[in-house]
Amino acid sequence: MGGFVQRLAVLWGFITLSITLLGGLRDHPDPPRPDTSQAELAQLGQEYGDLRVWASAIAVAADTLPASNTEAAQVLADQMARLLRPLEQDFERTTASLSTAQLEIILPLWERMAFAHAGLVMLQEEADSLGSDPGLEPMALHNLADQLSAVLDFATDIQEQVLDRLTTPPPTPIRAI
Repeated sequence: MGGFVQRLAVLWGFITLSITLLGGLRDHPDPPRPDTSQAELAQLGQEYGDLRVWASAIAVAADTLPASNTEAAQVLADQMARLLRPLEQDFERTTASLSTAQLEIILPLWERMAFAHAGLVMLQEEADSLGSDPGLEPMALHNLADQLSAVLDFATDIQEQVLDRLTTPPPTPIRAI
């Protein structure tokens, strides 16, 4: 029995030594993941701006359509839905680019951003629904474009605050000597 315990202790020591030596042979630890959060946030802000232009154009186009032209209104609603679809993945990609420390700094703002994106998803679903409605009146499309503009304004405001908070260094107290 004593020989077994001794062999087990030697084996355990050999395993421990091997792990220690192999760990020390590694020249370079994995490099830290590059911080792409600011670029992703800026890209998201650009997409909000582009969508705002489209929402305005759709609202203007809906205003010029006669109430009987439901086909054109359906096409515009489909276009709006297609433009909104990529935002969900873009928001997820932007969220994934943020570190845990960054998310802790901006958590209340990011919760508002998530709320805005939930609204964008709901508007995209409504645009899909309106795109298949043969009785769609252009005024309903105009109202949807107005709602989209309002949500985009809110999301843009939050995005700018998040970007500002992440790029502004925290204040440091000045020490008297």
